[in-house]
Amino acid sequence: MSGEKKISPTPPEPDADSTFFWDALKEKKLLIQRCGDCGRSRFPPMPRCPYCASAQYSVIEAGGGGTVYTWVVVHRAFDPAFTDEVPFTLATVDLDEGARIVGRLEGASPQFGMRVQATFFNHPSWTELRFAPQGSK
Repeated sequence: MSGEKKISPTPPEPDADSTFFWDALKEKKLLIQRCGDCGRSRFPPMPRCPYCASAQYSVIEAGGGGTVYTWVVVHRAFDPAFTDEVPFTLATVDLDEGARIVGRLEGASPQFGMRVQATFFNHPSWTELRFAPQGSK
């Protein structure tokens, strides 16, 4: 319908633990945490390791490659801004660095174990993490 203004998605509300992640997405970088004691990578960002409870961690840049662990096809938009985009696929991806993360999968029908690569979609005030089949542009 012409004349209707497109609704912008509600931007995320970063907290003290996740600000680095959202800021990096704007620069087309994927940053995750790695525990300073047990060495396991994690997502979402949090103050303590969920595996060993250590407060020691570093922030590392992930390469963005990974495999599809599972997915869901969204048929009902969770935000009015996405109404015109349904259906779309949200994939849970096991990053090569070990963390598990969720993002929209574009350009292919999902398959278990499918290789994907992180992509970045710019909204007016924030950047969304998405995934595409590895090797596609």
